[in-house]
Amino acid sequence: MLRTSTLLVTLAIAGCGGAPTPPPEPPRPAPIAAEPEPEPEPPLDDAPMLDVIAAQPTEILLDGKPIGTTPISGRKVAPGSHEVTFVDPERGNRTMMVTLEPGDAKTVQSDPPPSLVEASGGATGDKQGEKK
Repeated sequence: MLRTSTLLVTLAIAGCGGAPTPPPEPPRPAPIAAEPEPEPEPPLDDAPMLDVIAAQPTEILLDGKPIGTTPISGRKVAPGSHEVTFVDPERGNRTMMVTLEPGDAKTVQSDPPPSLVEASGGATGDKQGEKK
């Protein structure tokens, strides 16, 4: 019996050997590259609105950033001056300035410049001042 008691005391002392080992920390995910935050939208109640139209569907840049293809309607913008660029690879881009105050709604419209045939009144081959 003494032997059994000694064995139990030895096991009890071995089991109380100290604090339990903490579990290993879970692996942390690699940091994700921070993407630039989108520009905050102006407040909906008083934000100026911009419509952009053209005779043909045309890519539009607002302050140098693409915002879509015409027609564009109800685009909320921050108050102030903005550059509206109509992208035209054939004839060259056209840029217009527009200034909007809180609560304003404005339309920017651009038609392509007339072609040489349209500007001269038609290409007939006749020269002005030539007698027939």
